[in-house]
Amino acid sequence: MIYLKFFLVLSLTLFLGCSGKQEKKKINEIEQSLNVSNQKMTLEKVNNNSKVALRKNKVIKTEKAKSLTSKESQKMKAPDFLLADLDGNVMSFSAYEGQVVLLTFWGTWCGPCRQEIPDFIKLYDEFNNEGLEIVGIAIQSGGTESIKKFSDYYKINYPVLTDIEGNESYKAFSDFGTISGVGTRAVPTTFLIDRAGYIVKTYRGARPGHVFSKDFKPYL
Repeated sequence: MIYLKFFLVLSLTLFLGCSGKQEKKKINEIEQSLNVSNQKMTLEKVNNNSKVALRKNKVIKTEKAKSLTSKESQKMKAPDFLLADLDGNVMSFSAYEGQVVLLTFWGTWCGPCRQEIPDFIKLYDEFNNEGLEIVGIAIQSGGTESIKKFSDYYKINYPVLTDIEGNESYKAFSDFGTISGVGTRAVPTTFLIDRAGYIVKTYRGARPGHVFSKDFKPYL
């Protein structure tokens, strides 16, 4: 009887020991399986996040491209004109094709216009060799001789244009004012025109030279 009890106890102990080992083995297998699943889920999450980031980046680039295209489509081609220089030569705007142009409408009677002249002289000296052209169109400033005397007095070194025989300078001002939307209510009014002949910026009223140079340098 004692032996029988001992045998039963021993068998139960062995059974429980084996069962415990099997349980531990199963637990280890489950933990390993969970770790693998977690790794897969983490990797999938990273991949999904990367895909989302790529999609967002693509959308941003597309929107930027659309914005640039929209801005390009809004630019206006500078209208042509026929005017006379101070030597009586007939000049057209197309003569300045391929250059960056600061085209300023001004008058000898205009105080703010006179204030801009020294800065235009400096800018022309510094940047003309790099492709900048400054053209002053004198409006309602008398005949060619009086404008020439004014130009000599102020030592203007850039081209000055005026009427051929009538009121062509004001017509040119009206054409530029209409196409750009700034009108013809004030002088000086200046237009920045790129090498392709498009108006890229307008200035109504006088500006210091550094404002112009900051704006035209990217186009040189």
